[in-house]
Formats: sequence, structure tokens, C-alpha cells
Amino acid sequence: MLGLLLRQAARMAIMAGGAAAATAGARYLASRRINAAERLGHALLDIERLEEAARYSEADTETALAACVVYLINVAHESAAGISGPPAMDPIGYERRATSSDNRATAMVTTTAHEPEARWQFEVSVPGVVRVSGSRRLAASRFSGPRIRMSTPDTVSVRFDNGYTAHIESDMEFSSNLLQLVGSRTQVMGKAHLSDNRGNVGTLEIAADGRIGGTITRGGRIVGRFEGSLTEGLTFRPYGSVP
Repeated sequence: MLGLLLRQAARMAIMAGGAAAATAGARYLASRRINAAERLGHALLDIERLEEAARYSEADTETALAACVVYLINVAHESAAGISGPPAMDPIGYERRATSSDNRATAMVTTTAHEPEARWQFEVSVPGVVRVSGSRRLAASRFSGPRIRMSTPDTVSVRFDNGYTAHIESDMEFSSNLLQLVGSRTQVMGKAHLSDNRGNVGTLEIAADGRIGGTITRGGRIVGRFEGSLTEGLTFRPYGSVP
């Protein structure tokens, strides 16, 4: 069941990116600038993977850590998909808030710098479940007509109310062609390093062709493995399923 949940999570990220990019062509032609902080704030409210992590954080901590990194990948993808040019920026120090439609989660994104690279601090609160804090940088970007390339390193801490915590550092790169008619317009590649306060450490890597791989280890032993692709979905196999 977990593999299916994580597989669906990866597919949802791609489908969300595709849906956002489907309207991005019109936005591109209309020269509408997407606000980077607003897009990030709404992406942070997709908390399903965090709630999944909370359910596993007592007995299956490696699975909880896997769900946390899937949350971050989804956030990174959803906040980048459909951007058609240099994004609009809030003033430095401005705090932008967002609330989920069911009022269960709130997010706050603060713009902390414009130059030489854009920077944001963010927080997410799901009362009784989890608090997330982190930072994002727009380390590099190149916009040429409908073609876009961006690098967005993230550092995130996830603190659950039961005492379980996870730390993730990712360096993802996105490329888009907003006039592409077939397949996802937004491609993602890069690597994430993850750890928690239960001795689990790991890496997850997305290759240029969309294939996903990586492992989580504890005490020098592999306790789980990431497998799949952006097109077919992501599966995390706990130790009992790892050959």
C-alpha cells in the first residue's frame, strides 16, 4: 500500500505540473508574471504526504522519511511548473500567507532577498500534526522565449508533534518548454539528501531522463530503496522488500 501511495504522490506531482503548464501557454502569450512567493505558498499546502509520514513516524521511521522527501519534491515541482518568465517578486521582508481550503494547514512565505539571487523563508503549520520550516533560493535562471531553466536549492526541517524530525536538503533543476504539445512541459532533475533523528540517512536522485533512484540507510545497512521514474511513478521499498 505504501508503494502505491508514494507512486500516486509522484504522479500527482507530474499531473499537477502538467495541469499548471497547460494553462501556462496562455499565460506566456498574455505575458502574465507569476508571483514566486504566492506559487510556493500554495504548493506548500499540499500536505497529504506529511500526514502519511505522521502515520509511519512511530514504528516505520524510514518510511516516514521517504514520505517527507516526496512532499518536498512535489512542492518543488508544483511551485516551478508553468512559470513562463522571470517571476514577480514581493518586496523584501513581505510575509505572504496562504490557508488550505479546509483550514487545516497554513503557510507563510517571506521574501528575504532579490539580488544576487532571490531567497525566501517559509513555514507550514498543521496543528496537532507537524510544523515545517525551510528556505529556498533561485540560484540560477535562464529564460529564452518559451524555454526556461531554473535551479532552486531547498533546505527543509520537518518537526512532528510526536517528536520525530526530518531534515532535507535538495538541489533541483527545472527545465520547461511552454509550447510543447505532448508530454509534461516541466522536467525536473537533481538530488536530495535526507536524515532524521532516528538514525536514518539517505539520498534520492532524479536523472535527466526522469529515472529515480536512491536509498535510505541506518547503522550502515540499507533499510529502504527508491525506485521508479517521473512518468511511471515513485515507489519506496522498505528493507523487507529490498533484495
